[in-house]
Formats: sequence, C-alpha cells, structure tokens
Amino acid sequence: MKTTLAAAALTVIGVALWGVATPARAQHEPDWLTKHGTDARKSTETCATCHKRNSCLECHIGKPEVANDLPLATPEDPGLAQVQRKPPASHQGGFRNRHGTLAAAAPQNCAVCHVRSDCLSCHRPDAASGTSGFHPADFLSRHPAAAYARQNTCGDCHNTTAFCANCHKTAGLVAAGRPLRGGYHDAKQFFLAGHGQAARQSLESCVACHAERDCLQCHSALGARRFNPHGPGFDPARLKQRNAEMCLACHVTVPGGGE
Repeated sequence: MKTTLAAAALTVIGVALWGVATPARAQHEPDWLTKHGTDARKSTETCATCHKRNSCLECHIGKPEVANDLPLATPEDPGLAQVQRKPPASHQGGFRNRHGTLAAAAPQNCAVCHVRSDCLSCHRPDAASGTSGFHPADFLSRHPAAAYARQNTCGDCHNTTAFCANCHKTAGLVAAGRPLRGGYHDAKQFFLAGHGQAARQSLESCVACHAERDCLQCHSALGARRFNPHGPGFDPARLKQRNAEMCLACHVTVPGGGE
C-alpha cells in the first residue's frame, strides 16, 4: 500500500511563537541592497518615505567599498541631507491618536514602513503597557471567538506558548497534563473526534498548548493509529520537491516514486 505522506502542517509549530517578526520593507526586490544606488540618486525623497538618514550611514560610513557612493549635496540636489523621514500626508493632524481604526482595517499598509516593534513601543501586551485601546474593554471575555475566527493573530503580539497557556491554566481552563479535559476546547465532550476542523481553522491556537509530539501520537505513519492528516487535493510530490526532510517527521523514508 502506498505510504501516506506525513503531516506537513504539523511542522508549522513555530509559526505562532514570539520570534516571528513582521515582514519589513517587502516592496524591495531581493537584490535591492546592492542595486539601490540608482534609485537613491534619482530621488532621495522617495527613500525618505520609510528610511531615516541613519539607515544610509549604517553602511556608507566606515565601509571603504561603499563610503564614496553617497549622493553628496549640491546646489541642484540636497543629496543625503534630504533623507529625513517624512510621514505621509494621512499621518498629519493628530494621526497618532486616531490611527487605531485604520491600522485594524488594513495592517498591511502600516507594514510598508513599520515593523512590530514600532507598535509594541506603546501597545505592550502586558500590565506595564501605558497604552490601552488595541482591544475593546470587554475583549478578554469574548476573545475566544475572535481567536478562532482569526480576526486577530494573537502571535503577532503575544507569546502564545506562555502568555495564553499561563492564563488558561490559572483560570482552570486547561487541566495540567490532560489538555483535552479542559474547557479550552469549548467544553465539548468529544472534541478529539472533530478537532481536525478546529486545527485547520487555526493551527496557531493548537500549538499554544500542544507540542508536535501530541499530534504525532495519532497522525504518523510510524504510530499505531496512522490517521491521515492530509485533506483532499494534497500534493505529496510538491511537498517532497520543496522540503523532503519534512516527510521524515512521520515517515521512515520520504514517500515518492512507486511507493
């Protein structure tokens, strides 16, 4: 019988962890760093939309191979002196105090210039935060629905393996060592039988409490139960081509060919 390909989705355990950073300056091509000089000479003002003068000096000062490549000031062109960050017109008139609605509606727009640390400088996810308002006042009582529907990605700000798990344990929502007996799973008596849908909806929520070995107890070709975690249309050849080692988490050999 053809070997069932392993649980590729299980290896995304780290997706919700704190170390995942917000993508920065995604509008640049991969080789932009070595070719940006031409664009900078055309318009340093364009660079100043996102970059400060110090962004240039990090490389162009103290590195002989690029030290002379800075656009120098001339009567016709202010050169590097012009590279001072200028916020967009939409950021004027008290934008700092009213940016929440726009940020919640289109966070990808903010990510063009900002990274997560910019938000966390004010919106710290702990009691020491001096800024409130990221979540509504009653959000704690209804955050399970938002987390399940993925209205917010908790892992963007919270360390889900510590922040969420600790609170749920303190509140008695997760029984130590017996997570399936806890109320976190919507108090459903037979949650395990239908948990696949919940996992597909928000795998990040699962990994807040569960380690990869919890899944592999059932979803592995090496175990006794060998439940197939792959849904209809799963393409094992594509996964093998991109990351064959991933298969070995559940299979003795990488499936493929005539197996």
